[in-house]
Amino acid sequence: MNKTKAFLKKHHKWFRLLLKIAIMALFIWFLFGVLIGLQRVEGVSMSHRVEDGDLVLFSRTDKTYYPDDVVLYERDNKTHVSSILASPGDIITIDEVGRLYVNGARVSDTAVYNIDQGEKPTITFPVRVPGGSYFLLNENLEDEDDSRNFGAIFEQQIKGKIVSIFRTRSI
Repeated sequence: MNKTKAFLKKHHKWFRLLLKIAIMALFIWFLFGVLIGLQRVEGVSMSHRVEDGDLVLFSRTDKTYYPDDVVLYERDNKTHVSSILASPGDIITIDEVGRLYVNGARVSDTAVYNIDQGEKPTITFPVRVPGGSYFLLNENLEDEDDSRNFGAIFEQQIKGKIVSIFRTRSI
């Protein structure tokens, strides 16, 4: 019995240290695995708001998305960044000049398609966003890898809403 007490007394500091390390590792896993995430952005789909190489902090828990929220989403086993244009039930139309409308309201004066030069949508408009889905639009309209190309995405594909951007270029 004395040997056991001596062993515990001698190694007590190590056990406490290991316990603290385990608790800290569990906290870090919970923080970055459940609550928030960090992701390096690749591509220019959201230039100038989010640039290639930026590190973004995103919320995994906020599942309420509104138009103009910038989100990370998974498609074709790759992470992308876009902004929410329309929510479930919204109707997206396009006019003869190539400008988008959501529920009859023009999104911007900039045409998302240059119809005069022969650009045509790859999906059929008007589009009603299905329940549990969102229609995405890139800020960089020349990068058409958004819902104009593949339609609405399911909410389950969204990894989270971007809450902060860290500029990492030139570091």
